[in-house]
Amino acid sequence: MFHDADTGNTKVLVPHLGAEVLGETDANDRWIFGLQRDRSADPQYRTVRISLPDGQMEFLPEVSGIHLLPNPRHPLFFTRQKPNTDPFAATRAFYDLDGSNRRIGVPTLQKCHMSWLGSGEYFMLGDGLFRGRKWNEPFPSSVHILAWEWMGDVSPCGASGRWACGDSVIADLRSGDGWETVDPLSLLCFPANVVDGSEIYDADPKGSPDGTKIGFVSNYPLDTGPVTRITDVRSDSLEVASTEGFPDQGEIVVKREVIRYESKTPTRFDGLIRNVYNTEGANLSQGRIVTSFQARCLTDKQFHSLEEPHTGLAKAINDPASPLMRQRMTDMHLAVVRRPDRPHFRMKGDSIELIPGENHRETLGYHLLLGDKRITKKPLAPGASFTLEQSGVWRAIAVEHSGLESEPSLPIKLPVGKLAILSSTPSDFSWTSTRERDGVLETIHLHDGVIRREWYADGVLTRRHDLNATGKATRRIHYNNGLIATREYYRPDDHLVSRETFDKSGSVIEQTRFLPDPKGEARDVPRETWHYDQGMPIRHIKYDPGREYFKKGNRWGYLDNKGEFIDTPRE
Repeated sequence: MFHDADTGNTKVLVPHLGAEVLGETDANDRWIFGLQRDRSADPQYRTVRISLPDGQMEFLPEVSGIHLLPNPRHPLFFTRQKPNTDPFAATRAFYDLDGSNRRIGVPTLQKCHMSWLGSGEYFMLGDGLFRGRKWNEPFPSSVHILAWEWMGDVSPCGASGRWACGDSVIADLRSGDGWETVDPLSLLCFPANVVDGSEIYDADPKGSPDGTKIGFVSNYPLDTGPVTRITDVRSDSLEVASTEGFPDQGEIVVKREVIRYESKTPTRFDGLIRNVYNTEGANLSQGRIVTSFQARCLTDKQFHSLEEPHTGLAKAINDPASPLMRQRMTDMHLAVVRRPDRPHFRMKGDSIELIPGENHRETLGYHLLLGDKRITKKPLAPGASFTLEQSGVWRAIAVEHSGLESEPSLPIKLPVGKLAILSSTPSDFSWTSTRERDGVLETIHLHDGVIRREWYADGVLTRRHDLNATGKATRRIHYNNGLIATREYYRPDDHLVSRETFDKSGSVIEQTRFLPDPKGEARDVPRETWHYDQGMPIRHIKYDPGREYFKKGNRWGYLDNKGEFIDTPRE
């Protein structure tokens, strides 16, 4: 259906038997893409696009795959292809909006969770360090590390392209930094023979238009369910940070394993019985999250009120009497991950202007403060005007439709006069400025301070640091003759996370991921290294357990102890 929020009118675009599976709209909301199903045909699904708002359906016979997701800024979309054993065949394919010009977005070898960045600049890759391939550079092309955070499911967080979110983290592409948000704690405990049932509990985080909130689902009661972490493991007991909130006797969950305990102390679960209900065994290691199985289950009253169990859960467990059948399904949650961007006052000649924050798609309006007193009862809408009847020190606060408020703008002394509340940032205004200090060029953000430092020799760029909110250089780039040579990412605690090496054309030729040395003999040690030739993977070294994979013609694999080549289309 197409709903016009201004008029309240709703129009049916696709009848019930039209497109059975819908994707999303293109960047200009000209078409919505979908799959029409014909159970008598082979294949059963055909890709269609439906024009908006008239609802005319058009078949795209050259398109194959599912999960139709157009780029939010550029005229192309991608589909998820059927699994295959060819390491260099498409696991995601790019198409023009008319279904033509098919090209490989990501090969099977690089298969992972994927999505577009909010600005459309990158096709994001999850299940690893946060990476992306530029939207107009299909495979083979460089995959760039964009931040030091590790993400599984990856999604845009805001439309600007500055942030992305995944699982329980958010990444800031401006600095390459990231931080923890809310752990969804969403999982289901399955019998050990169930390979994957994640679709019915995946948190699938999605960021709001300005990147201030993340929506996700969870089947764990985040408000009442107890949570702790393992501090030590013994043969029949588990040391944890705290057992507060857990029953005196009951069952805990680590990963997908249910573990029974006979008693507890303030920091220990005693009398452990592993693999309860035939659940898959977990690696009980320091730092693992522990939740309550009882909290994950419906009460007797709730369970018996169900007309029937969830079909996906019933299929996976295949035992109506199992307590695993009582596990909760998901609820929707919303987490605030940052405040809205602050607006800014300025005098332009005799005019007084209020400039919206850098991201303001969710902004409802603004409250005005004279000194410390709020003088507006309702938010002033963008595009409106307001008369300042008193001179003094003024500030403004941006208010979202959700009610979330920004920090106050920088204080400014203003005269009596008419205030123009702008709807967009003027072309002659910039949030950043530059200054040279001790031979270093600094980029200064109006609210955030120094966000970048650059070093030059004889006018040629040699080094660049992008700084996080606390002034740490989380992204460090070195240049050779003005061309990018290496790029490194550091955690805020100064541990090296990754290093990328570039050739003279700007293509990534080597990527190494580092971890802190578990033996403490060195600060950071390499975990794995990828080698590329103009974007084509040619070698992958895993240092633990010590195995080298490489490209052999159109195959990918490794040599076994007998020197025979073993195919591994996806590691």
